[in-house]
Amino acid sequence: MILTPEDIRQIVTDLPKRLEPIRSYIPAAVLVIFFEKENDTNLVYIRRTRGMSVHGGHMAFPGGKIDPEDESSRATASREGREEIGIDARSLTYVGDMGFFETLTSGYDAAAHAVWSAEPLTYKINPVEVAEVVEIPVEHLLSQFRRDLDFNNYHELMYLNFNYQPANSSQVANLWGLTARITHLFLQGLRKYLSCKM
Repeated sequence: MILTPEDIRQIVTDLPKRLEPIRSYIPAAVLVIFFEKENDTNLVYIRRTRGMSVHGGHMAFPGGKIDPEDESSRATASREGREEIGIDARSLTYVGDMGFFETLTSGYDAAAHAVWSAEPLTYKINPVEVAEVVEIPVEHLLSQFRRDLDFNNYHELMYLNFNYQPANSSQVANLWGLTARITHLFLQGLRKYLSCKM
């Protein structure tokens, strides 16, 4: 499945989204990177190193806490992409703001920003924060989409997950929590977008 930046921009624009942060939570931002590889649109995830004090060993989008010197949440997402995996989002096509997503256990509220690259990416991994980069085809994620998910049910959200076995890794990538909810919301928009085009 190939999605153009125009496709992704339209999907992201039409998503239902929370536009205001939760003031009592720690402000954060993540970078949702789409890119084209071998006739597939992929998403970029990272596996955090186990030694990290928060979210150690978890699958995530590149991202982190908003620093006081960051001009915006988008600037934070771009900075984190650069610091964690050597990707400068300013060189990619910005396709949209996906809104805010709160963690269910650790008190963070993250703004999600989507970018697109026409080419496969080259990474420079920061080994202090990132154990590995995992690229997952959108079509594979779509095959695990849950049509019946109730976003108002805390327990269902807690157990929402996507699994993928990278060819170059012995570990299964298990997406859950905030990362799974951002992924699921995009896939929900993608399904609606595809149904309208049929």
